[in-house]
Amino acid sequence: MDYQGSTLVATISIDTGERMAAFVRVVGIFLLLKGCNCGPYEKELLKALLHDYERQNRPVLNETEPLVLTFGVTLQQIIDVDEKNQLLITCLWLNLEWSDYQLNWNSTQYGGVDSIRIHPKLLWTPDLLMYNSADEKFD
Repeated sequence: MDYQGSTLVATISIDTGERMAAFVRVVGIFLLLKGCNCGPYEKELLKALLHDYERQNRPVLNETEPLVLTFGVTLQQIIDVDEKNQLLITCLWLNLEWSDYQLNWNSTQYGGVDSIRIHPKLLWTPDLLMYNSADEKFD
């Protein structure tokens, strides 16, 4: 059997600055389950992928195995530099990437669809905690 597989790779971007606003980017086209403007293959694929998907479970086949997570930071803007107090206020994007084994499909069964976007609220995302911040509201 000739298998053309596709895997959804999730990418998280977190915007930090004076306000910590989080948003998630997932490879492909943005789709929401309710009111999505997509073709029938994408709708069918979304329903199949998320049918038994449990977003509370860490996406590994064996619970004893670690999840490989790629982490990166992109400096978007330096907002302020306070040399006297040694304080730097920035706007950063934290880029997180991992593979979720539950989001695999055979693209030939779904009209050649090999990438999609899924709203982050529907997927597992890692818990993030700011460890060191000069801003007291994050402590």
